[in-house]
Amino acid sequence: MTRRRVILFSIDGMRPDGMLAADTPTMHSMLQTGAFTTAAQTVMPSVTLPCHTSMLRGVDVSRHGITSNDFQPLARPVPSVLDLARQSGLSTGFFYNWGQLRDLCAPGSLSISYLYGDAYSPESDWKIARGAAWHIEQMDFDFLFVYLGYTDECGHEHGWMSPEYLAAIANADRCVAHVLEASSKTGRPHTSLLLSDHGGHGRSHGTTCPEDMNIPWILNGDGVKPGQLERTVNIYDTCPTIAHLLGLKPAREWDGRIVHEALAE
Repeated sequence: MTRRRVILFSIDGMRPDGMLAADTPTMHSMLQTGAFTTAAQTVMPSVTLPCHTSMLRGVDVSRHGITSNDFQPLARPVPSVLDLARQSGLSTGFFYNWGQLRDLCAPGSLSISYLYGDAYSPESDWKIARGAAWHIEQMDFDFLFVYLGYTDECGHEHGWMSPEYLAAIANADRCVAHVLEASSKTGRPHTSLLLSDHGGHGRSHGTTCPEDMNIPWILNGDGVKPGQLERTVNIYDTCPTIAHLLGLKPAREWDGRIVHEALAE
């Protein structure tokens, strides 16, 4: 049996209502044919690095202690799903255009690390998408993390739900499609999980308001049971769910739960 590839897409700052309002045929298709919720919950503070640390390390902020976009070593280390995958002999890729995410796993946990350190234009997201697509065709990845940061930049510059912000989401949708197409061409079954780290309101985020805390969470592809999820999904449930999809036992330190309701197996 061919082992599935898992791709995690993080669209920075993408509100669920923004995703639904924008021109997003790929995300709409993933939602319609996958397991999803448009009311998943991120962590406080609803800021990029704390949220991504919870996403990939499977614990709430009170456990990992990252409360700003400045990384501090964890007093009590918690393994990232990338660490667990690499320790288990799987190949891992990390594609991103915001450099502060570099500490989301331990040194040596990545087969490929691809940084384009500029998230200030639509083309920056395309550089990440093209880089990921090219590497998928060259390497038989087991797990990829693909981060697109331009959406958040548009929220800060023009305002959440502004025309420019919605256009940035539409651009991210095309980037996601490009990566998925490359993965499909390899003939290997894959499962994709698409979510955001946080939302936003006005020209900022970081509060407990629903516009900041609500995020989309969409699981699609091999091994997925389609339908709207009734349970509350937390951003730190992402980590153990991905581990399960990769055939790995979740780390004992993780607080998150496998979203079994989304799985056909």
